[in-house]
Amino acid sequence: MPVESSIRAEVPKIGAFTKLPLVPGANAQFKANIWGVGSDFTSNEKRRPLVAVGYGPRCVPVMQLTEAAAKICDLLWLIDRSIPEMQQMTDLLNRFGPVVDINGLSADQILEELASPYQPDGIVTYLDANMTTFAQVANRLHLPFHSFETAAALTDKYQQRRVLGNAGLPMPACRLVGPKQSERDLAAIETDVGWPAVLKPRSAQGSRYTFEVDDAAQLGRLLDSLGSGRPDMVLEGYLADDPARADSPYADYVSVESVASGGVISHLALTGRFPMAENFRETGFFIPAALEDADQKAALELASSAIAALEVTTGCLHTEIKFTPDGPRIIEVNGRVGGGVPEMLGRAADIPLLELTLRVSLGEAIRIDGPVATERVGYRFFLQPPAVSATVAAITGLDAVSDHPGVDTITVHQGPGADLDWKDGSRNHIMAVVGSAEDYTELQAVNRLLHKEVTVTYADVSHY
Repeated sequence: MPVESSIRAEVPKIGAFTKLPLVPGANAQFKANIWGVGSDFTSNEKRRPLVAVGYGPRCVPVMQLTEAAAKICDLLWLIDRSIPEMQQMTDLLNRFGPVVDINGLSADQILEELASPYQPDGIVTYLDANMTTFAQVANRLHLPFHSFETAAALTDKYQQRRVLGNAGLPMPACRLVGPKQSERDLAAIETDVGWPAVLKPRSAQGSRYTFEVDDAAQLGRLLDSLGSGRPDMVLEGYLADDPARADSPYADYVSVESVASGGVISHLALTGRFPMAENFRETGFFIPAALEDADQKAALELASSAIAALEVTTGCLHTEIKFTPDGPRIIEVNGRVGGGVPEMLGRAADIPLLELTLRVSLGEAIRIDGPVATERVGYRFFLQPPAVSATVAAITGLDAVSDHPGVDTITVHQGPGADLDWKDGSRNHIMAVVGSAEDYTELQAVNRLLHKEVTVTYADVSHY
């Protein structure tokens, strides 16, 4: 069973596991926005379809995406090279298609970069950043994608609450908190929302800068710790926990994984969760979710209503839904594939989700009668650090987890020497474990094994 390492962490040898270099030539200098590869896109000969891919850090794995594209299309990467991780990945991406640096570019400028010699036949993104810009590019090129208005609502949490609320879906109170909000305005916002509440960025993912807030004093401390340069935030009412699920080993929320093609919505699967770590950080996902038939039906119906309200006609969706004492409620709708979902769905049901995303981007009609039948439980576990700022000193116990027959890969994201910031949310996880289980009993056993056997030692620990 292989143990991988992300490009972010310089992970020395840990027991029997050693980091392998993934990206050669990371410091190469480039003089233009586009880096070409061996394929001749200027040829007049008949070529394979070309799909432009919005790609960023901790997106879907490069090799999984290129494997999915092998029988379908060529790829053209749209990346922001101002992000250090993407500077490192440029050479790797360049092996599988031309790379366009979109940092600071408007939709019109991106269109100029693509005009010659590239003429994409489709566009897809696996992250929220730049989704509205990609929507403008797709519209100008007459390619299937979210409309600009839909993309805006999918990536702006405040706007999404307004759209869903206007469509009649029950939404918690939600108010904007600007970086220079006056004390009087802030007091009014607190009164409107009430306590407890959730503070989160207006546009972000992975629970970054996301916190439960119990009173005005705690809100003040959090805003002070984020500083005056913090992004626009939203403060919204906390969706009440369902006491009927208090004794469950699983979290009280799920996500619905869907594909939209030509206005037709196909729900592929429901993803279950293990209870979150502090600050809403994910600890584990699995497909299929462990739900009673009535709860599954209610979640699917709510997801369909939210997708319709947002006027999504094309693309993949990841809709998070919480079960409350008043019934299921929307947490948020994401206009992209959820993190780890392709891996879990492939292990549970042998469904090639990444391949489907590419086919949808090319305008192919996709219709699936779901949720699809599953043969195993596909999972992805995260080992989260405490909610502190610290440096990882050591990691032990990986052998015990890797020896479990259902575990396929262990990916160390924050190895010894990595600095952790308590505000960074789920993306700060120490390691990810991916595999499959025969049933929910084995699933829980692997989760217990991870938290019992792996020990992470920290140095320079500080609290906010």
